[in-house]
Amino acid sequence: MKGRAEVKRRYESSLRGAQAQSTRDAVIAAAGRLFAEQGYAATSIEEIAAAAGVSRATVFTSVGGKPKLLKTALDVAIVGDDKPVSLPERPRSKAIRAEADPRRYLALYAGLVTEMYGRLAPIHEAVRGAAGVDPDARALWESHLAQHRQGATNVISDLVRKGGIRPDLTVDAAADIVWLLGPSAYHMLVHRRGWSPARFQEWLTETFIGQLLPAEHSRSRRVESGHTPRRVNGRAVRARGHE
Repeated sequence: MKGRAEVKRRYESSLRGAQAQSTRDAVIAAAGRLFAEQGYAATSIEEIAAAAGVSRATVFTSVGGKPKLLKTALDVAIVGDDKPVSLPERPRSKAIRAEADPRRYLALYAGLVTEMYGRLAPIHEAVRGAAGVDPDARALWESHLAQHRQGATNVISDLVRKGGIRPDLTVDAAADIVWLLGPSAYHMLVHRRGWSPARFQEWLTETFIGQLLPAEHSRSRRVESGHTPRRVNGRAVRARGHE
């Protein structure tokens, strides 16, 4: 009997934990959506509670106030869930970093960040807007930019180990390119200009390879991918990629 009671307690505890996480996930999702749609300053805790189907008090107990909600929604958008595992420590990231070929590495990385930016771009823009009106949001925005810049530096460090970058680029200049082609670029091209995510990923892959790798890698990429540019007035012209 004692053993059965212990099993029951563990089961009930596990069930309560799952229910609490489900509530927390709903609150985070509601906050992120409303911040992106309405703006940080215009969104109230009451609206977040109503959208999540919980009480105002539950918003605070499950996640926290608006600054905590904004940060958590941003963090979840980056990695895709609420688990306490950073992006570099996740299996997909580790597999990408293990890729020895620099062209393939950049293609895999472009695929990873395209998927990420699909989640991240709306809340990224919300944090950017909030930074102008709220000091907590401003601190979060600056921290977010710094983390993204460090991630770009890590990409370039990986490339250096895998064979090097263009000889006319410094490590800082190369990292600036990766940093620039971030969630804001996705927002402008996909959300504002109507590109498909697939088109963005293809463009990002080609841009990374063309801008970061030595010329011989770019030439190899064009041959291996089957893209043979036609020539107009003696100049190579790529056919426009499909969307």
